[in-house]
Amino acid sequence: MKIALAGNPNSGKTTLFNAITGKVEYVGNWPGVTVEKKEGSVKSSLNPGKRKMTIVDLPGAYSMSPYTSEESITRDFVRKEGPDVIINIVDATNLGRSLFFTSQLMELGIPVVIALNKSDMIQKKGIIIDTELLSELLGCPVVRTVSTKSMNNGLDFLIEAVQSVFDTKKKQQPLHIKGMKTDATKEEQEQIDKTRFSVVNEIVDRVERRRMDSSEHTFQDTIDRVVANKWLGIPIFALVIWVVFSISQSWLGPWLADLFVGWIDAFYELIESVLGENVHPVLSSLLLDGIIGGVGAVVGFLPLIMVLFFMLALLEDSGYMARVAL
Repeated sequence: MKIALAGNPNSGKTTLFNAITGKVEYVGNWPGVTVEKKEGSVKSSLNPGKRKMTIVDLPGAYSMSPYTSEESITRDFVRKEGPDVIINIVDATNLGRSLFFTSQLMELGIPVVIALNKSDMIQKKGIIIDTELLSELLGCPVVRTVSTKSMNNGLDFLIEAVQSVFDTKKKQQPLHIKGMKTDATKEEQEQIDKTRFSVVNEIVDRVERRRMDSSEHTFQDTIDRVVANKWLGIPIFALVIWVVFSISQSWLGPWLADLFVGWIDAFYELIESVLGENVHPVLSSLLLDGIIGGVGAVVGFLPLIMVLFFMLALLEDSGYMARVAL
């Protein structure tokens, strides 16, 4: 049985993959790209029947439309390789965004099992998701999981659900999206996506609610309301990007660059003094101006790029980019 793990970036997909396989994996690259490919087998504690089950961890994707190389890999694998079951990792803290991708997966005719991940995080926020109703509305099994826990993480129920849908071969009905068709133009596809978001939001409104006794708003709730505000969201996003750019290009980045370049200059002077006049000028120029000088030129701008990508990674891991995308 071939099982594909598919989900949005930062949904806990790879953590779930490691928990299911026990971190015993085959790591390679997808053909034609440098995106890492991971395969593994379900660990024995989750597979008492010793069935052959191969897990493939697909790159994170927000859509089945090939806007990025990761999304192209995910789409091509699902359509060409034809996994027996898809485990769709749904981020419980960002249900609407995740279910948009779910609705597309269910149109492929491959059995889908939803792993509602990060269930512990929404409980702390006083949010309840009715998994039974969600399963009924989507027409596929929904299992709560907490991939960061070693016990009581729901993985045993998840694998049982996967085996059940594989054995029963019951056909799942996709969500009905008005106007959906395979040969849609760009304008028609945009309208279909808007309709899809509308359908997904209706589902979220029905299955997600707050506990009646949870009247207190957490600090994260307050931040979410501000950064995702219809009027303040874009100005705040512009300010955040300006801060990221300033830190990487005007403050921390240049400071690190000057520090590294200073070390290179000191090394240059040391080598120059060692060589002296006893070395042929061509060899001296090759070593000093070619090799050391070339390394110094790269080191001069490398810290700026490193700091920029580090700041963007922090924004992505915090979930801010996903919230702004909505």
